[in-house]
Amino acid sequence: MLISFMLMLCQASAEHYVMEIGSKSNPNAHLFAYDQKFRESTKLHNYPMNMSASKEFTDATRLSTRMQLKALPNLTQVEIQADFIGIGRIGYLVLDPETGDVKDEQSRINHMFVGNFSIDEEIIVAKDHMCECGYLPCA
Repeated sequence: MLISFMLMLCQASAEHYVMEIGSKSNPNAHLFAYDQKFRESTKLHNYPMNMSASKEFTDATRLSTRMQLKALPNLTQVEIQADFIGIGRIGYLVLDPETGDVKDEQSRINHMFVGNFSIDEEIIVAKDHMCECGYLPCA
């Protein structure tokens, strides 16, 4: 008896609620809710040095980034500050400046972060010199 009464009560409350869909001007209407994910990517190519750098953030529920770029014929400097929850990728590729051929790769660095991170990274690639502060000692 008690179970049938509770079943009737649950059915009555479920049938009583009707959701209205509409605009902000209708006070009874509900706007659609969804999970929001952020995505951002930046790529830099310094053609005189045959060098490229990139950053990419995907599936981020929180994302705050700042990036400074300097690309000169003999120098590339990338500064990245990021605070995010999600997936982050930061990397750079340096090819032989004489040939520019992918087969003559001099350096390839790829970092992948999954989770909650705060990153403060500086990458400097100068002619005949590479330095990545934060991971490798800079001289």
